[in-house]
Amino acid sequence: MKRFAGLVCAVMATVVLIASCSKDKESGKITFDSPAVFLQPGSEATLGFTASNIESFSITSKPTGWNDPIIDEANHTITIVSPVTFDDDVVKSGSVIVAGKVHGGSTVSATLFVGVVNTVDMSDEPANSYLVSAQETNYLFDAMHKGDGVTSLATASVGVIWQSQTNQVQYVELKNGKVSFYVAADSSDEDKIKEGNAVIGAYNADGTLIWSWHIWAADYNPEAADGSVDLNGYTMMTRSLGALASDNSTTAKILASYGLYYQWGRKDPFIGPSTYQASNGSSASMYDGGGSRVYLKTVASSTETGTMEYAVQHPLTFITGVSASENDWLWSAHSDGLWSPDNNVGSKTVNDPCPYGWRVAPSAAFDGLSIVGTPSEADYNKYGWTLGRDGAESLFIAAGRRRYDNSAILNVYNPVTVRSVADEAQPWEGLYWTTGTQSGTKSSAFHFWFEKKTATGGLENGVGYARANGMSVRCVKVRNR
Repeated sequence: MKRFAGLVCAVMATVVLIASCSKDKESGKITFDSPAVFLQPGSEATLGFTASNIESFSITSKPTGWNDPIIDEANHTITIVSPVTFDDDVVKSGSVIVAGKVHGGSTVSATLFVGVVNTVDMSDEPANSYLVSAQETNYLFDAMHKGDGVTSLATASVGVIWQSQTNQVQYVELKNGKVSFYVAADSSDEDKIKEGNAVIGAYNADGTLIWSWHIWAADYNPEAADGSVDLNGYTMMTRSLGALASDNSTTAKILASYGLYYQWGRKDPFIGPSTYQASNGSSASMYDGGGSRVYLKTVASSTETGTMEYAVQHPLTFITGVSASENDWLWSAHSDGLWSPDNNVGSKTVNDPCPYGWRVAPSAAFDGLSIVGTPSEADYNKYGWTLGRDGAESLFIAAGRRRYDNSAILNVYNPVTVRSVADEAQPWEGLYWTTGTQSGTKSSAFHFWFEKKTATGGLENGVGYARANGMSVRCVKVRNR
């Protein structure tokens, strides 16, 4: 059975091609009501379209082995019928191109993606982050409620805010109150999902962003035998939130294992570095739904920017702490309850960034961890350690942080006793937020570091850091679920 025909580039629902630039030629347009049609074997779907200044229509392309779609010119609909079986002469997906002859002689065309794909509806598992792992799949989730599944949203449209690859998520649309999107297969391995991260936003009728959700596409199952580890009575994922690997054997795998950064109490992630040597502070590339570059913005906390409303409406903006905000990204409405209570793993707040059934780890989950094995000088460039307790262990990548005062990525450890930075600055440190809070506006983090000069290091739990820092997150299972 032939696999899906790979689509390297996302095809917009409407493409207008003018055959002549002559000013006396009239122009026309064809627009499909939806960018894609997802079917089952032998099923049928009818889709509407709008057309202006078109005198006739024709099908100029269709997937190999499929019957010609039927155009109803009077009602402006197109009917697609998928094949019942698939062999070497029939593909499962492809493009239907409808051409229109414009009054005056020019032509226009519109392209529609059609495919026999699985559909997975995640609406019964509300969260602010959705972990998806099946390639060539149409995913759905509830667009009319926040991540708690309770608080209503007046969603009128949806769209991609940023994604780590062009066409990481495709054909994003609002369909019957749900976000619908498609994730393709890896271009080099058709049996795996195209891995990456994306953020999809919900907009009201005025075009204002009112909520957003993180899409974590990874060949990873936390319910698998190696997908989680039991530490201190908590079932913890074996990789950071947003990470595409948990491996430090090569520089590429180190980079894939960094995951995403979170300011304490915010639900939206910030992208990681462009290189595993993250001390240079540069971000990886991000793209919008049309494939254009988008960039992280940085603003200082103020009465205008240091609010939850501003944070929700600006998921691409890192809000730095200032002395007047006590180095919190929130200007004044400081709250210890933005993430789940540290001593209660049976609850989950509306701002928790973890997938359904998981929540940010409490500080107790990191108690008593120690380094597995004896570090050597050869470990200085591995950017992480295997840590464990009572026979349970997991690799923790030292992704460092986005600094609270300027959003720069930094994972070089500079101990207080440094006398010569060139001689004693260390190659890496790991920082993981917990749900724990401390007096004032600091929150607890799990911290570990490697000392290149002496091939040693240390671990500390419950270290207070300014909440405007962006740090890694590990998720633990919500209990009693």
